[in-house]
Amino acid sequence: MKNILKYTLMAACTLALLLPAGCNLVSGTVVIEEMFYNLSPNGTGNYYYVSLDVTSNSTWEDHKDNIKDIDNIGFEIWLSSTSADANSFNCYVDDLSSSLDGSSSSSAIQAGATHVLVDVPMPPGESFIGYAASFGHIANLETLKTLGETGQFKFWALADVTTSEFTVDSVKVVLTLTAGL
Repeated sequence: MKNILKYTLMAACTLALLLPAGCNLVSGTVVIEEMFYNLSPNGTGNYYYVSLDVTSNSTWEDHKDNIKDIDNIGFEIWLSSTSADANSFNCYVDDLSSSLDGSSSSSAIQAGATHVLVDVPMPPGESFIGYAASFGHIANLETLKTLGETGQFKFWALADVTTSEFTVDSVKVVLTLTAGL
């Protein structure tokens, strides 16, 4: 009995010391997945565009006020290519306040947006780029994390072939974040 009281008192003292120091005892990793369909092709160009917004996702809503850090961002992309040759595509992002949009030129996007997925393979036929595979192509991760903290950003998938030769069927953004009280 004496030992139980002693250990309880030690735990209470430790808690009393840690809480005023700002120690976050209640935190955890949260994964938010949101799928986006109906990407818009640039009419005469070589890219697809979508405005990504995970802020209406129920998991985001539950944790938005307690986000401590965006640990990682990855993508899953479903696409099709009618080209007989293997190609690749690149993805760019920008914040929602950017003047770049689905009618911007490819050169304006490349000059003004942040390059985040580099040389993603696009073989002939249907293909899928998985979450883990996307990490092998990610660039500018810190900028991507900063945009991920807002839960909203613009996304472009550009290729060396025209939109008549490839289709981006859907994109899933996967945010892994640390949230706590």
